[in-house]
Amino acid sequence: MNVKKIVIFLFLSLSFFSCEDDGKNNSITQPVAITFNKVENDDLFEKITSDKSRLVFNNKIIHDLSTRSNLFDFDFFYNGAGVGIADINNDGLKDVFFCGNQVPNKLYINQGNLTFKDVSDSSGINKNKNWSNGVTFADVNNDGWLDIYVSQGGPYSRELRKNILLINQKNNTFKEKATLYGLDDDSISTQTAFFDYDKDGDLDCIVMNESDFYGYDPLTFYKINQNKDNLSKSASHFYENKNGKFINITEKVGLLNPSFGLGLCIADINNDTWLDIYIANDYYIPDAMYISNKDGTFTNTIKEATKQVSFYGMGVDIGDINNDNLEDIFVLDMASQDHVRSKTLMASMNVPKFNLLKKLGYQTQYMFNSLQLNMGNDTYHNVGQFSGLSKTDWSWAGLIFDVDYDQHEDIYVTNGYRRYALDNDIKMEIQQTKRNYQGNVPLKVKEGIYNRLPSEKISNILFKNKGNISFENKTASAGLNILSYSNGAAYADLDNDGDLDLVVNNMDSESFLFKNSTVEKKRGNFLKIIPKGNLSESFVKVLISYDKKQKIKESRRVRGYLSSVDNALYFGLGNAKKIDTIKVFWPSGKYEEIYNIDSNTTLTVVEKNTNRTKPYKLEKEKTLFKKSKNIISFKHSENTFNDFKKEILLPYKQSSLGPFITKGDANGDGIDDLYIGGAHNQSGALYIKKNNSYVKMNSKAFKEDSEYEDMEALFVDIDSDGDNDLYVISGGSEFIENDSALKDRIYLNDGMGNFKRDASSGINQFNYSGKTVTKIDFDNDGDQDLIVGNRIVPQNYPLHVPSLIFENNNGKFTEVTNKICPELENFGIINKVISTDINNDGWQDFMVVGEWTHIGVFLNNKGTFKDISQKSNLKNEKGWWYTIVETDINKDGYKDYLIGNVGSNIKHKVSNEKTMRIYANDFDNNGSLDVVLSQEYNGIFVPSRGKECSTQQMPFISEKIPTFSEFANASLVDIYGEKIYDAYQREVNQFKSLLLINNTDGTFKKVVLPKLAQTMPILDGETIDINKDGYEDLIVVGNIYNTEVETPRLDNNYGLVLMSNKKDNYTVLGPNKTGLYIHGNAKSVALIKDKKTSLLIGLNNGIVQTFELAN
Repeated sequence: MNVKKIVIFLFLSLSFFSCEDDGKNNSITQPVAITFNKVENDDLFEKITSDKSRLVFNNKIIHDLSTRSNLFDFDFFYNGAGVGIADINNDGLKDVFFCGNQVPNKLYINQGNLTFKDVSDSSGINKNKNWSNGVTFADVNNDGWLDIYVSQGGPYSRELRKNILLINQKNNTFKEKATLYGLDDDSISTQTAFFDYDKDGDLDCIVMNESDFYGYDPLTFYKINQNKDNLSKSASHFYENKNGKFINITEKVGLLNPSFGLGLCIADINNDTWLDIYIANDYYIPDAMYISNKDGTFTNTIKEATKQVSFYGMGVDIGDINNDNLEDIFVLDMASQDHVRSKTLMASMNVPKFNLLKKLGYQTQYMFNSLQLNMGNDTYHNVGQFSGLSKTDWSWAGLIFDVDYDQHEDIYVTNGYRRYALDNDIKMEIQQTKRNYQGNVPLKVKEGIYNRLPSEKISNILFKNKGNISFENKTASAGLNILSYSNGAAYADLDNDGDLDLVVNNMDSESFLFKNSTVEKKRGNFLKIIPKGNLSESFVKVLISYDKKQKIKESRRVRGYLSSVDNALYFGLGNAKKIDTIKVFWPSGKYEEIYNIDSNTTLTVVEKNTNRTKPYKLEKEKTLFKKSKNIISFKHSENTFNDFKKEILLPYKQSSLGPFITKGDANGDGIDDLYIGGAHNQSGALYIKKNNSYVKMNSKAFKEDSEYEDMEALFVDIDSDGDNDLYVISGGSEFIENDSALKDRIYLNDGMGNFKRDASSGINQFNYSGKTVTKIDFDNDGDQDLIVGNRIVPQNYPLHVPSLIFENNNGKFTEVTNKICPELENFGIINKVISTDINNDGWQDFMVVGEWTHIGVFLNNKGTFKDISQKSNLKNEKGWWYTIVETDINKDGYKDYLIGNVGSNIKHKVSNEKTMRIYANDFDNNGSLDVVLSQEYNGIFVPSRGKECSTQQMPFISEKIPTFSEFANASLVDIYGEKIYDAYQREVNQFKSLLLINNTDGTFKKVVLPKLAQTMPILDGETIDINKDGYEDLIVVGNIYNTEVETPRLDNNYGLVLMSNKKDNYTVLGPNKTGLYIHGNAKSVALIKDKKTSLLIGLNNGIVQTFELAN
């Protein structure tokens, strides 16, 4: 690093008094004068070589096929090892401990200036060392000196797997005392954490384990663990500290459950001052979130708190990534960023396996990293896809910390796998070889296959937090772009300059030490807080206030992967120069406040010197809505139909789109009543408002038509007799093409809310799978015409059917689409159509959107329509559009429009430069339509889906393209031949939801909705002036649960309120402010204004939920 001038820093240590009389022994170290100099090298990190640091470690591993020391016989052979950083000799400098699998563990004493002394041989740390995995530190005997605990495993017998407890002898030597303390756990242990789970004043212990029963299919594994002895060998273990002896009480505390634990974090997850446990599990066992019941037991709430988790859970960390003072959870998996690797090396999921795991009661899992955004109310939403963090290859450690002190928590990810056992071609070769040799494969043959297992060094990744839940890969510019097989990683201020340095444990290569130059380069100010609790593992929470901001952190040592970090708290402050208030909350209930601290200060807080008590309590805001008693008792009951049985490559089910809630006056009393559509074999329901409640009408006509699947419905006066009739769209994909069950229905009203099916209206000749309808008087003749938006040829997605315009002639309809709007017929799969007067000329226009379509804007020219979307470049906005909500955001008298899209929290990524395409044709000549989703890779279009599922749909692929490697490197033409050119084709380039602001001249300004609104599909919305400022706000909802099994479902557990900025966009309020926590697959929303304003949420296969607007 080239520095123009060397500046010497002078630090002054002094006694500091807090605002409380009992805080006199807190201490503060602060700079007297700091001069920062420009560094010509802009890299944030500098790799310190081992010849300079004397930090030398290589986790070298050698396989032996004649024993179990190989990947074929021991699944965890290449899982690597961790690294820990702590001050083990109380000299104020952080020391480094490396775990080795086959090589000895190493302990390096920090000598200052990023140089270290190897004391491994003299320290006694390798007594009883075998295969070491993870390391942590704790003052187990409470003598003021940190002890070292090493979790062990390996392909050995139980006697050789016992964990190690190294008791600090206060002279850089240790004595191994695991058996004496009762902590010689002999499982396949990966990592351990110490914490006071019962608030009795001593440290208890969780030992995270991998199950002994690896390699079994999920059902066999489930059956094996019905035996309690086997279950104990599959579980992580919990030890209670009883007078210095640790007792296994795993079953008593509620942790006797199967585990393939790789990631461990202890945190006060639900902010009740009691410490909880998060375990990231590998394989098919879902992650576990054990919440303390405050009575010495835990309950796994993973299914209540989350909607989905990672499949192959690796490392885990917990931190606040969006500065809302709610801590989020980041779990790594092994999803490749690269198309070829994703098609050759990564495992696939099939429908039977997915359904089996659900049947076994497991949480929904997907093979991607997950970033669980804390939404408040003890609920999380996985925004891994939205944030850009979902795919980082075969990843291990994920550490959340503010790398450059810009006030945003960044993420560092370690990567690489020594040998890819999941290479699909090798797996096929192994299976064939076993068959050839009838299971008795010669050692030489085995060795040949083993040596062909793919191996690829991959760079670790630094994700820079850009705010608004988005991250950017800054690895190269930060100076971290080095290829490696990296596993455990830890951070600490190793040189005491105030910023956080990195140490990484690598396999088969030398470890990394990266010096952070944030302070030298004046990137941001900081506050460092060193906790001195009554226990070494204090888990203190510190809330700081500065510049009208607040930030909270909790001290925790074990995080990432098999590793331990510095347990001091580091706050990035940006340009802030002073912290107004520091509030310190100890889990014991002790509390103190400290005022007016300069930035770039190191503050030590001491629990025993604090007498004041005040338990931490997360203040809950008053929400706009509250969950209330349901005002209607309707449960949508989706019929069972497996869309994927015939259409394996569908992006999501087409048969589960309802219900829709329709408002209108059915009985002529001037008050809105409700119609809610039913699924196939469930009749829709009409609710009439009577005496401040809704009464369900016993309608014979609706019951007789239960075979239909209702989409949208519309109250409209069809026969011009002064009352509202009912038009109901029929749809779904469980029917065959031209099925009579696809006929739309008209029910005529007798004026009292009694409806009768009308079969003579002129619509009966059309049997299309529809979705949406709007009334429009397109010819200004005083009666209500109709526009019907239709979707697909059933079971032939994405082939669309024509959408239709019906002219009303005295209650009888004539189809006039080709006559007045021929562009509509071939528009595509339509999800929403609305009538609206775009230009305020008194003639009703209409807008239409759908899947694989642009945004259609059809201007009425005195009875005929023309699509003018190109004038606003909307012709090129091709998305998976679901809804249009008319509003007036700026109160200028011209209508603006929210256009709801699928959102950005989906695994597919699109842009104008990189579109996603869909092709449909009978590629295998078997008489049925085949679907191909494709994306661009290196300038050509390739399949989005993998070889296995593509072959299930089209068996010829396995013969034409026999290997996964060939498939991964093939273009669409290579695979599907010339038929790809004459296939049905559509594309998308936009997944973000938009606001169209009316320019008053027939054109629109496109505005992308704020980030939080892009974390969900927007399927429906309602307008409301929620803050009574005279401007229309919006409420939006939407979920898509029934995606194909390799695409994470869109299962956000909330609706959003969009507050108008009175000009050109919205401020988004999340559920912690609105109270709109929705539990189910939300499809529609309806606002009911009466004495109280209520919000109804229509759930697919669920009960309609009701929220009440607070006064």
